Amino acid sequence: MQISFWSNMHGQGATSATTAAFASLISQKTSYKVLVSHNHIERSALESYFFKMPEADAFNFSGLSNQGIDALIRLIQNGRLSPEMIADYTYSLLRNNRLDILLGSAKKKCSKDDSIYMKIVEYAKKYYDFVLLDVHSGLNKATSYKILEGSDIIIFCLNQNGFLLEDFKETLARNPVLKTKNAVYVISRYEKSSSMTVGNIARRFKLDKRAIFAIPENSAFLDALNNGRVFEFIAYAQNSRDGEEKAFVDSLVKLLDHIIKGCSK
Repeated sequence: MQISFWSNMHGQGATSATTAAFASLISQKTSYKVLVSHNHIERSALESYFFKMPEADAFNFSGLSNQGIDALIRLIQNGRLSPEMIADYTYSLLRNNRLDILLGSAKKKCSKDDSIYMKIVEYAKKYYDFVLLDVHSGLNKATSYKILEGSDIIIFCLNQNGFLLEDFKETLARNPVLKTKNAVYVISRYEKSSSMTVGNIARRFKLDKRAIFAIPENSAFLDALNNGRVFEFIAYAQNSRDGEEKAFVDSLVKLLDHIIKGCSK
């Protein structure tokens, strides 16, 4: 199953953060094989949420050219890639491919790499139970629309900003194919005291309230993002009996349960 995390505006929907948190939770609560990737091609914030990288080029597992997207692009160009080989070029946080991270490129992207990336995703879907994709915001990037079009589920990453929500509504109107997908709406950094509640958002923008999930603001989660310890934070938060961490992870659990049930309405 391909699940794509996407926002209509860059830097607004906490897309990479939501992807990292969800990936950590599903890998800890299930035995599915999970791959996490992004279509930025070059390294993005997503990797830094799982690993602490003190310097831009310090992250090296026997050379990035022999790992991640660079290696897979080379293999597919040579006609040598098979679905089960993808795991050999990822960084695994758990055994049995329960959480594999596909590292971005150390090189600058090119349009040819974008098209090849789509083929890699198709190979990955034949091996992993879940392929979680942090999709570049907006629809201007060549592969973003194609990835969303080929997704089983799209998680739209939003917030309580009225301007973003209005733009999102217009984006859906201009691209009706996005309405045909199993849709989930995540409201990140949710503030209960705001007038833009889940109910108001659902009514005003004509979204299914049952598919809207509010993820509350959490300073400890922000620290985990900055320190490359999202996986550890999610594990810790699940053992919290009360407080902000429990509220945060409980909201993610509700999202996960909805996804596992196939976005049933």
